[in-house]
Amino acid sequence: MKTRSRALLALLGLVAGLALIWGASLAVLGNTDTPTARRDAKFVNAERLIFYRLEPGKEMRVRVPREAEELLIVTHELLPDGTPYAPEKQYQYGLQAILRAPAGIVLERSIFTRTRQSKGQPQEDGTFLEESAFTTNATAQVTDEREFVLRLPERPEHSVLYLRPAGTRGTLLARVYVRAHRTLPLLASQKLAQARAEVRAGRATFEPFEKLSEDTRRWLTEEHWERLNAEGEAGTDYQIEPVYRTAFRLPLVEATESVQERLGAGRAVALNVTGPAKPVLWLWSDATDARPQAHGPVTVRTLSQDGVVNTLELPGPVAGSPMSHPLELPPGVHTVTVRNEGQQDLRYTVEGPFESWLMPAGPRPAPGAAADGRVAFLPDTRRTEAFATGPACPELELELDPRMDAAGRLVRIDARSLDRAPSREPLHLSLTVLDAQGRPLGQAALDATTEPAPFEGADLVSLPGGALPCMPVAAVTSDAGSAGSAGSGEVTDLPAWVSQVASARLFLPPGARKLRVQAPRSTIVQLYSFLPGGQPLAPTAPYTEAALTGVRWRNAPVDQRAWHPMRPANLTALMQGGARMELLSQVRLEPLGPENEAVAPSGDAVVVRPYGTPSVVEVLESAPSDSVDVVRALSTFLEPGRAVRAQFDARTPTRPEVRLSLKDATALGNEVEVLLDGEPLHRFTVRSTRARELLPPLPPGEHEVLLRSSAPGLTAMLNRPPAAGSGLRSRSVYPVGAGGLRVPVRKTGPGAVTLNVVVYTPVAEASTGPRLSISVDGGNPVRRASVLVPHVTRAERTVALPASERDPAMPAGRPGVKWYARTVPVTLGEDIAPGLHTVRIQALGNEPMWARFFVFGHAPEDTAPREWNRGGWQLEEAL
Repeated sequence: MKTRSRALLALLGLVAGLALIWGASLAVLGNTDTPTARRDAKFVNAERLIFYRLEPGKEMRVRVPREAEELLIVTHELLPDGTPYAPEKQYQYGLQAILRAPAGIVLERSIFTRTRQSKGQPQEDGTFLEESAFTTNATAQVTDEREFVLRLPERPEHSVLYLRPAGTRGTLLARVYVRAHRTLPLLASQKLAQARAEVRAGRATFEPFEKLSEDTRRWLTEEHWERLNAEGEAGTDYQIEPVYRTAFRLPLVEATESVQERLGAGRAVALNVTGPAKPVLWLWSDATDARPQAHGPVTVRTLSQDGVVNTLELPGPVAGSPMSHPLELPPGVHTVTVRNEGQQDLRYTVEGPFESWLMPAGPRPAPGAAADGRVAFLPDTRRTEAFATGPACPELELELDPRMDAAGRLVRIDARSLDRAPSREPLHLSLTVLDAQGRPLGQAALDATTEPAPFEGADLVSLPGGALPCMPVAAVTSDAGSAGSAGSGEVTDLPAWVSQVASARLFLPPGARKLRVQAPRSTIVQLYSFLPGGQPLAPTAPYTEAALTGVRWRNAPVDQRAWHPMRPANLTALMQGGARMELLSQVRLEPLGPENEAVAPSGDAVVVRPYGTPSVVEVLESAPSDSVDVVRALSTFLEPGRAVRAQFDARTPTRPEVRLSLKDATALGNEVEVLLDGEPLHRFTVRSTRARELLPPLPPGEHEVLLRSSAPGLTAMLNRPPAAGSGLRSRSVYPVGAGGLRVPVRKTGPGAVTLNVVVYTPVAEASTGPRLSISVDGGNPVRRASVLVPHVTRAERTVALPASERDPAMPAGRPGVKWYARTVPVTLGEDIAPGLHTVRIQALGNEPMWARFFVFGHAPEDTAPREWNRGGWQLEEAL
């Protein structure tokens, strides 16, 4: 009985013990998921290292072994207390290293780098559970790790390395290692070393491990480093700071930004800034030359929204010696361009207040997000789809809808040559239009001299041997070596060189079913169809906030498109050959091109009269009197009591005449006397509010004419030009109403003809909205098919009237009334077929409007160009 009782007690004790252990285990497991436990685990799982603290103006000393060839300096930047975390912010700092031997300074180098902070979610009471580097001080911020490799010169004696911050503010944390040689005979050891090398590559640079050169990857794999201690007494000669580090890094979204910061030879970068601002340009080279040489010059240009250009020529930096150049920008929008004129690649950074960085709408730091409020500016690069054609690719083919109207048969072709390095080899593009049976309907050729485009590039698909799309296999091996020899350290997928765009338009004939594009060398082609919109095109934010004068945005996005991209019909075959790519274009301000500037007309002005018998109004406007051909057409304005000098030319066959005007009939019956050189010449009585009076024949030469009368509101015109200054020319103008005016325009050849429409209104200011509707042949003119043209004539459009910049004109017989003139050109371009065309203008709104028309002769018979490089580009082409 006792035995059974003891067994039962033992069993009960065992169950109670197990229950107690189970409850305690559950409590422990539950406690591991508390905020405190997760924060503790963050420190437990991190690597704790002791760094030396470098304050501004302070330094540390490290004794370097005599046999040491390379030193590795591992650094962090310790941000000021209270600096909030900003994932988009980037920090640049530098370290100055001086190697001293008993004989003197052996090496002196300033090394700069750029870094950021990597933190991840979630947070516990404001503490990030995932961080790349952190300390026990919750208010302190530590940047990601960056490493410097310092190659040491040969020296016969021991030496000491002095390290200090290169700037005057900011605290750095540093550790120094010396490299020891070793080999890796085992395959497993090599794999382990490569894994460590990939981790080190993520800490040392923005670039992914696979993008580094073979020498760089081998150097990272075979490394073995031993730490060197600082000399002196702790707390006196140096300060220490424990840092916890993990392998956590934000995704490598900044790899492309790092590529952009490499300023290749001959390339340029455009940064858009809002002033007033004082950004700082940093230039440096990561070359490791044994004897550092100065790189080629760098050109810095600032272009403001009002067209002011400032150019600065800078010498290239010496390898390992960064150069800083402060830039001062006044209020307004500016584009800062930096161009590498040398033969070697450089690195650049432009730092400034983040409020001054003109960037597209999207995630950006909020005001006060950074302690010093400075970020690294990057270009706004637009990506558009493009396709390559060439001898090793299928011919690029575009299918056409047979139901398209004339506007639908309009195609725009943008072509650029594609090269690994700048090339000036001429570009030749052949276009063939085919019908439904595959028979040619027409052919055209686009030839252009290729000028490299430093602000553009092509993001290509990786092909074997670094080949270009559509390039023959035989040319791959010859170019592969040259591509690899260009880089001196890291090899990255830098955008390929492209030329300036050659742009043309093509009206396809009725019955066209296919457009085929061919090129004898690698060429980028983009095809667009035209679809007019009802509203004027304008850039989207943030490029709409400033009024531009003499400049315009290039590559800026627009609120709507007039030209819409088209994909080739054989897209699958092209993509299999790597012919699809992305064209990279930087948004920037550019001066208006020559095609946007007013061109002085040539030839004689020929007056064009409207169809029908519209009413005519005579106006008098100022005109120079220095041309013999217009002497007989000028008049001199006369006021009672004011003497003027007029020119009486014997070549004018008509008798001198005075045209009188009265404001009202109350002045009728008054006498008017004309005096010539102070002597009475003619006297008469005013009998109507508008009258003409012939004067006696006068001897030729210059004479003084004086009108004497007491009639109020009297003005007069003498049909002789003034002796000096501007006279008055009589013009016949026509009222423009809702019904409009129809004007004939004849094209005698393929060249463009411009109809100049001089519009008169009672106000001199520009109109805020469209005031005039213009159409050519009712919106459907006859076009020239299968012919490349540089621009397309808008058959229907509405225009806002510009401000008048002329002296006011006066309608005859209405003293005191002023009309203001401005010219609206209507160009019938090379796309319009020769023949007689009709231009119709109509007034929009209820305000009165008058117009007259003239052309400057006719263009030569054959002026259609065969070569275009887009200088004066149009807004709707900047897609």
